[in-house]
Amino acid sequence: MALPVAHCSLALGLTRSVQWRAAALICLLSLLPDFDFTLVWAFDLPIREYHRTFSHSLVFFVGLTLVWAWIWPRRLRIVTPTAFFLALASHTMLDLLCTADAYDHGVMLFWPLSEVRLGWPVLVPLYGLFAQSPFSLQGAASFTLLEAALAWPFWKAGRTLADLSAGAVRILAPRSASASAGILGLSAAFIIRRKASSRRDSPPEAES
Repeated sequence: MALPVAHCSLALGLTRSVQWRAAALICLLSLLPDFDFTLVWAFDLPIREYHRTFSHSLVFFVGLTLVWAWIWPRRLRIVTPTAFFLALASHTMLDLLCTADAYDHGVMLFWPLSEVRLGWPVLVPLYGLFAQSPFSLQGAASFTLLEAALAWPFWKAGRTLADLSAGAVRILAPRSASASAGILGLSAAFIIRRKASSRRDSPPEAES
């Protein structure tokens, strides 16, 4: 599993955060989904059943983002709702790539609609070169050193995703607008033609 350095680096790149207060909040948000560890440790709950479940789901991210969007224009103008959502989602994005066994500790991305766990061992071999698990002092230290060395590549990956997304929006937005206008125009023409046709086909009113 990824540790805070990797999560923060990816989120900062993905949200393009440069102002220090925004960067601090983005880092906190990128770690927020792992607050389920608090529940596991505080109430002695089985980690497999409660970690990477609701707090790692799209429903959780969307719900918190809607709350943020409601209070953001009024009080806190540090981070936009879009950046807020991306910071949360970046956590699950990285976890999906750091899952050795999806059945055992994958991510419930679509909770509560589905409890299927997802994940792929894309980055697991890299972490495995340094330690088998972060749940020990030596393992956590080894993972942290690795992520510190890879902080810039993680940030660059997030930045690249952000740039590609922005470019896609710039390209597709005008075409989407044109397509929408075309569909509306065709729909209006169809309705007008149907009305004209119904008038021609209706029987003439009887003269009194």
